[in-house]
Order: sequence, then C-alpha cells, then structure tokens
Amino acid sequence: RKVNAAQPDTKAPVELATTTETTAGTNSTRAVTPVGLAKSVFGTKVIGVIAVERATSLAVGDGKVDIPIPAALNGMNLTRAQAMVITAGTTNATTIAIYNATDSVEMLSGNISIASGATVGTVGTINTANDDVATNDVLRVDVDAISTTAPKGLLVVLEFAL
Repeated sequence: RKVNAAQPDTKAPVELATTTETTAGTNSTRAVTPVGLAKSVFGTKVIGVIAVERATSLAVGDGKVDIPIPAALNGMNLTRAQAMVITAGTTNATTIAIYNATDSVEMLSGNISIASGATVGTVGTINTANDDVATNDVLRVDVDAISTTAPKGLLVVLEFAL
C-alpha cells in the first residue's frame, strides 16, 4: 500500500526481506533487518592467507602460519574453513587443522582434507563448541598429514559470521 498524499500521516506496511533475498540483492521493495543482514553473505567476513609459499613442499607440523584476529571479527564464529594447494600431492590425503592457540582448542571437529591428486580440499567441519573468536586471538594452521608425494604451497580461507 502506498502513502496517501491526502493523508500524509498514513504509514505504509513494510515487508521484510528474507536472508536469501538480502543475499541476492535483487528486491528493491523489502526492508532488511539486522539479523537478516548478519545471516546473509554481507554479514560474513573472510580471511585468506598464504600458509606455505607456492614452491615449498608441505610437511607435517603445527604453526604453518599464525592468524591474528582483528577487532572487526570480535564475537564472531568460524563458519567455514577450506584449504587449497598450488601443486597436488599424490597417494593419500593431506589434512589441515585450525587451532585457536589463545584458547588452546581445535576449531574443527573434522579436518580439511585434500585428496590425492586434488588441489582443493573439503570444507572442514566446525566444532561449534570452539568456533568463537575474540580480538587478538591467534589462530594457527596445522598440517596433520600429507600425501606421500607432498603437495606444494598452502592457501587457507576462513569465514566468520555472527
């Protein structure tokens, strides 16, 4: 319903956009709520890091890279973790863990796994009991297992939301 020019105090009803509609960004007649925005792709913040340089073979070990959490992520939760290598390894999978060194907890209940011959890993399973981050937390990328012929390079992408 439109506002009647003869009755300027009449208020039109407002339809609220769903999270899907907010993410799509194609509806110009619905209002966005704070929760709808936070749950949409626009409420997601992403960190991407080079954990191991592209020409370097991976090796098992903790702390391939440390990731400091900025104030913009304070109070958010890890919602997605994925890793990629530049050159695929062969024979057996390479597995990657995300560890919150500040809280001394594993953030994944199921590690990221990069299959033999692949360059993109599965999305890790988030441990919802340990997914929250605070300003100045330090997250650590650990390589728990590698292919027999080691892959080269390691990129990690972490997504956070409220």
